[in-house]
Amino acid sequence: MRLLPFIFFFLTMPVLAQDKLFLTNGTIKHGIVVSISQDLVFFKLSDTSIVQKIPKNNLYLIEKYDGTRYLFSSATVNSNTASPIGLPAKRNFIGAQPFGVLFGRATVVYERLSKDGKIGLVIPFSLTYDPNRNLFKPFLDSAQKAQAANMGISFITGADVNFYFGKSDSKKFFIGPRIRYGTDIYLGGIEGYSIQTQVGWNISKPKNKVAQHLSLGFGFARILTAPPGSITDPKQSYGWGSVNYRISFKW
Repeated sequence: MRLLPFIFFFLTMPVLAQDKLFLTNGTIKHGIVVSISQDLVFFKLSDTSIVQKIPKNNLYLIEKYDGTRYLFSSATVNSNTASPIGLPAKRNFIGAQPFGVLFGRATVVYERLSKDGKIGLVIPFSLTYDPNRNLFKPFLDSAQKAQAANMGISFITGADVNFYFGKSDSKKFFIGPRIRYGTDIYLGGIEGYSIQTQVGWNISKPKNKVAQHLSLGFGFARILTAPPGSITDPKQSYGWGSVNYRISFKW
């Protein structure tokens, strides 16, 4: 007898997990959305009923059983006019970190959002250099060595994973891991990697083509190699932090 509530629950799950169709005439249909074509929605009231063909211009909203919603913006629609509510229309970001130029990093960043807009995979690439060897001579004992170590360029790259939270379409909080590897010319030609936890905000209105990211990172850096005379020791780890501002174009 104790099993009867569980049996009843599993038997009624298909009935409870129904899709909803909101028609332009004000009626609501409950059932199962089989598929969506360019002009039609194939729908049936139950597993055993026949499939109905409903023109998209008779619909303004579909709400799936899992909470996903599809909005049809006009009476004449095609396959490109229906998009899930709350999903970002633009999932690609390409941008730069302008303030990093002052500290010897020219950085380009690409970010790709998941379909639900909750996860962003970020790939950065930085060219590192000494913006002014006469002004900045970090971590070296003599000016001669500092000038030799700071000549030329190198690179730093890595990856971020941003987990986005919040219901606002224009401002979202994110948190995630941040990994970097490369040689920093501005810091005297030190090669190493860093692992940080990054928290920040993504500010971007859905209709705008520009997005801004502001974040703070905290973690540690591992030094792999350092030039002679550096006050940093190779094979050592140090506490590490970062402040990052990015402006991006999205599509």
